[in-house]
Amino acid sequence: MALDLFRPYPGVALLTTERGSVLLGAPTDAFKATKALCQAHNLAFPRVLVAPQRLLCGGHPQFNPEFFLYDFLFVYGAAFKPELEGERLQLCVDEAQVEEQRQALRITLVGPTRAEMEAYRDAGGRPTMTAAEIDRLARVAEHMAIKKAGRSRTVDEMVEFSTFDQQGRVDLLDGQLVLVRESPTSFRARHAGRELQVDLAFTPPVRPFAELPAPSLVQTPETFGVKPIGTRSGFDLSGPTTGFVIWLNGRAIVYDGPVGTRYLLERQGISLTDVGAVILSHCHEDHMGAFVELILSGHRPMVLTAEPIYRSALAKLAGVFQQPPEEIARLIDYHPVRPGEPIELYGGRLDFFYTVHAIPTVGLAVSLRHGGAEHRVQISGDTMHHDGLDEMRKAGVIDDPVHRELRALVPTSKDDNALFFADVGEAIIHGHPKDWQDNPNRVLYYHCPDNEHTRSFGHPIAVPGHNETLVEAPRLHASVPVRLLAALAAFDLDPGQLATFLHTGRARRVEANAVLGRAGEPSTTFTVVTSGSASVQRGGDQPAGILRPGEFFGHRELVDPERRLSATIVALTPMELFELDGALVDQLLGAPSPDEQTALWRRRASLAAAPLLAHLDLPTRHALAQAAHEERHLAGDTILTQGQLADDFFLLIDGEVEITATGQPVATLKAGDADRYFGITAALFAAQPQRVTVRALTPTTTLRLPGRTMRALTAGDMGLRLTLSEALRQRSRPAA
Repeated sequence: MALDLFRPYPGVALLTTERGSVLLGAPTDAFKATKALCQAHNLAFPRVLVAPQRLLCGGHPQFNPEFFLYDFLFVYGAAFKPELEGERLQLCVDEAQVEEQRQALRITLVGPTRAEMEAYRDAGGRPTMTAAEIDRLARVAEHMAIKKAGRSRTVDEMVEFSTFDQQGRVDLLDGQLVLVRESPTSFRARHAGRELQVDLAFTPPVRPFAELPAPSLVQTPETFGVKPIGTRSGFDLSGPTTGFVIWLNGRAIVYDGPVGTRYLLERQGISLTDVGAVILSHCHEDHMGAFVELILSGHRPMVLTAEPIYRSALAKLAGVFQQPPEEIARLIDYHPVRPGEPIELYGGRLDFFYTVHAIPTVGLAVSLRHGGAEHRVQISGDTMHHDGLDEMRKAGVIDDPVHRELRALVPTSKDDNALFFADVGEAIIHGHPKDWQDNPNRVLYYHCPDNEHTRSFGHPIAVPGHNETLVEAPRLHASVPVRLLAALAAFDLDPGQLATFLHTGRARRVEANAVLGRAGEPSTTFTVVTSGSASVQRGGDQPAGILRPGEFFGHRELVDPERRLSATIVALTPMELFELDGALVDQLLGAPSPDEQTALWRRRASLAAAPLLAHLDLPTRHALAQAAHEERHLAGDTILTQGQLADDFFLLIDGEVEITATGQPVATLKAGDADRYFGITAALFAAQPQRVTVRALTPTTTLRLPGRTMRALTAGDMGLRLTLSEALRQRSRPAA
């Protein structure tokens, strides 16, 4: 077989030879995509995985070998077939990545050790876990670990690490495939006289392997309800992995989440601005696939989980971010929870409980009092079936109180106001549908295949994308003024202006695929999206962007200086729109002059074209455009002088500049570069403003944003903060 190349997923390349297959890049969803490709084309599934140097792109980790290892151990059979005892999954990484990957896989397989949990301390130096809590979790992990000769297998007994040499070369497949790394994302592969160039670079957003059906109705926040966004396991190719959106008094709480959760939600008509909290049940990749994306989303939701799960997440992410755990912790708004101690949130109550799983895991019950009754949703989390619990009690792994606590999660009496989501994956570390057979309650199975066997135990399987409502929202739904206010926040409205908008605007609903406006048409209205999502199309097959709830278009956005629409806008889902007369908008907010309108339009376009800022929502980008001003410089001009505080943020729009510090060159930036910005230290660390010299090498144009504006933005946008701090680290600019 000659050397062949397949592209199963963004950021991934599969090289096939007669000696086997090698996968370059392994983001979480690549497992399902590669498995589907190999099954469809009868290709050898890869047992060699190669990590790119750039391990994070668009909020998506680019090397997660976890499910490839599970497949190697339990599907291929290396964990139990004697003839495969000497085989190991091969991971090819940089020397500096070996220990990070080893520790990430250890945490994934067995969780933190007793010693690690005993060492956890809060900011005051106090232990964050009790001795009983540690003993309970450690006993389970030690019992369920993959064994060899009666002891837990080490990572190195399951995985072989290969590393690139100083020239960026590694020999794979018994020396038959030569791989040379040429850049952080590109390789040159050679086999049997054939050579291929392979580049893993791609442009976010990532379209996940498995999607959801489009909703048939307008999606609005609920008083109390749940939308599963994924109900399958990490091995199941038929749909997204586990994740739930829980609506609680109009706020969204995401429990776990599949890869591409933002993409999935936007195509359900839900914005990440609705998400106030993220719950991480445990650190298996089919549950934390969305975790990095959510914490870097730009809205900084609070993260709720138990201490060993949070610490495990930091350890796993150390390799992805290529930073120590304490630095990653700065990106996360962590709110610790202790199972057994309820917390109040958004007018409801959240109860967490430890399950019995291979690594520390929490399930969740959410309660809301409404109309004189208490309504309740319980999500079991990944958990052991009842027969397994009985065996573990007999073996002394769990004690009687823990056994009773976990058996009681399957209630015997009927609760008319409750909904139970039950893990029934049936594997050795999951529940079984027979535990719920004949149960009188409203039960939905998840983490299971969609088949007649599972349904034969008397309850339906949760449908991804389907709303399960416990308490309906008020008829006059509050989302309209809330999202209108969010959209208009960029314009500094006073209460009287907002009241005028509410009374003069008109709401209308449109169906999916409706054209809301065509490029080139005059725009006489200002339209706010209050529910649903729309694509922005500027020509070509791929949309140029998404309009989400709380965003707007027309008259002042997505228009050219003559106020003609600059894009065609098409509803992705059923939508609710709130339309305002353009003349009234000008009357209340002030009509910009033609020159001002042209300059503002040009600044917005420059901000939207910058990869660093392209993810920002429209109101934020509009506010930045209003705060910015354009500066032009001739070749040789000094933009910043050594000793002058770089208290502002500069985005290079045109030309080329050189940055020096203490007389030494730091970087040369060109307008086409992805990181074409400077003066960023003050935006991140007000106490240590950077002193550098920036000189124009050619005629240049820059967009200048006040430092206070960027400091405020990076305080909440963790993705932006991470990108800027990484740029500082790479440029190695000395502090003043």
